[in-house]
Amino acid sequence: MKTLLRVVVFYGLAFVFTIILSVVQQTLGIDANKIILPQFGPALAALLMLVLFRRDQVKLALTFKKIPFQKYLAAIGIPIAVAGLLFLIYRQFFGSLSLPRLDVASFLLMLGGMLLGAFGEELGWRGYLQNLLDKRSNGLIAFLVVGILWGLWHVGNYQNGSNYMLFFVFSTIGYSAGMAWLLRGTNHNVILATLFHFGVNAGYYLLKDGLTDLRLIILNGLVWLGAAILITVLYKKDFLPLRRKKTLAHSIQGETT
Repeated sequence: MKTLLRVVVFYGLAFVFTIILSVVQQTLGIDANKIILPQFGPALAALLMLVLFRRDQVKLALTFKKIPFQKYLAAIGIPIAVAGLLFLIYRQFFGSLSLPRLDVASFLLMLGGMLLGAFGEELGWRGYLQNLLDKRSNGLIAFLVVGILWGLWHVGNYQNGSNYMLFFVFSTIGYSAGMAWLLRGTNHNVILATLFHFGVNAGYYLLKDGLTDLRLIILNGLVWLGAAILITVLYKKDFLPLRRKKTLAHSIQGETT
């Protein structure tokens, strides 16, 4: 019950801060191509949760130590590689896509904004919420719940219809699973999660011309949902509830003997 309360409070705060930051962005006329302030809503919610519920002892991991360099490459490379594959598949079978054109300065500025925005989100989604749920339930439930809530938080996509949202949420579940896989043994490191999120956003920019096409979103959603299933099956000892239940049963049995 306490965990559910934490999830509800965090999610409510994330929405409140997101709305406030949206108003600030519009009022100040900040260019969304440079930085998207609402992406910092989950971060502010997480920081407030740490103050309100300090007894939970959830700690944000922000360090480069003890993380193999290959993980950083995988965090950025995997989502961009998947987006590149989808780019080729879409062009071959569905329609034309063209690479966005920007001058070097604007492109670098946009990448910087993407990185900061990804950090703002991941401080909340992975650094706090998935961290909390993983400790109190199991890896499968953690990435499922966070993936669904994270997807539904993107309210701008609702205008594209329910089918669009369904497959978009499939993709966020897959991203959440991918990050859970990468974050094993890192204390839910926010930097690593940020790089993966940055890779996802960079991939979306690559697919920018087709992002309103339901066919592309379906394809993306199925690919990432498949990835989530594959990760769960291959690493079931880390993610499936059965392992946690068995561990609990053994500990109880040990205490009674």
